Amino acid sequence: MDTRIGKANAVLCELYRSVATRRELSNTAKLSVFESIFLPILTYGHESWVMTERILTQVQAPKMGF
Repeated sequence: MDTRIGKANAVLCELYRSVATRRELSNTAKLSVFESIFLPILTYGHESWVMTERILTQVQAPKMGF
């Protein structure tokens, strides 16, 4: 799981540089890009995860930060 979270964070950094900093995009468009690209990478294979409080926090934190 930590590997998956690490890969997703790398994608999040790239998305932040290329999408979140663009003023011409609306917040709705930015959130749509985030949800269509980042969340599938992060949650791939999540059916087998045991969701602890720590993992839940790690999964929710990037969305709040974005």
